[in-house]
Amino acid sequence: MRCSKRPMTRFVTTLMGMVVLSATLTTADAKRGPAPPVNPVVIGSISYSAPPDPEHMGYVIATDMPSGKELWRQRIYRIVLNPFVEADVQWVFITSLVRQGNTLIVTDERGRRFTLDLKTRKVTERK
Repeated sequence: MRCSKRPMTRFVTTLMGMVVLSATLTTADAKRGPAPPVNPVVIGSISYSAPPDPEHMGYVIATDMPSGKELWRQRIYRIVLNPFVEADVQWVFITSLVRQGNTLIVTDERGRRFTLDLKTRKVTERK
């Protein structure tokens, strides 16, 4: 019995077309909006903020308000980007900063919550 390669070629061609179309649609629809605005927390003369840019995503920055000088920045979490997926759809920004005693409660877009000790700058993830 003879087997024809033509149906398999047609199947592979169709499958490849579907993959390309799917990737095109996903890429076109994948654009995300801007980072959500986050109100800074002010304690004394220091402002604690979460920058809305991808370069500083996941950081809290302490700024001396009178001078405008950055005092320090602390990474709260790290996002490892997959090089095969559009970068902006992988971004995860901080959505809120809330003071609780000598700590900041930091929440991100995935709903994860972290505690930042403002004296030691130690970060712990809350469960």
